[in-house]
Amino acid sequence: MIYSDRVILILEAPEEDYLGSKVVKTKSNPVPCMMSLLNSAEQMGMFGNYRTNRFKLHVQGIKSEFSEIEYRGQRYKISGLKHYRNSTVIYV
Repeated sequence: MIYSDRVILILEAPEEDYLGSKVVKTKSNPVPCMMSLLNSAEQMGMFGNYRTNRFKLHVQGIKSEFSEIEYRGQRYKISGLKHYRNSTVIYV
């Protein structure tokens, strides 16, 4: 795989405050990734419909504890996450 793109993972961590706990979002350093499009079978199996703007990112290494990413200047919520060998597949 060619990990030529970069993605920023937005990590969420609970932090204690005077009034209770709140969730603090922090950005990670750019992480190597590879973007590929979803085929129609993957889209129908995961989402139940077909759109042309969906894609998946293969991130180098095992990553977890994040719910958003920043890719090419835009922020996306993740729809699915799967660990495969020594990489993480993020469905957007």
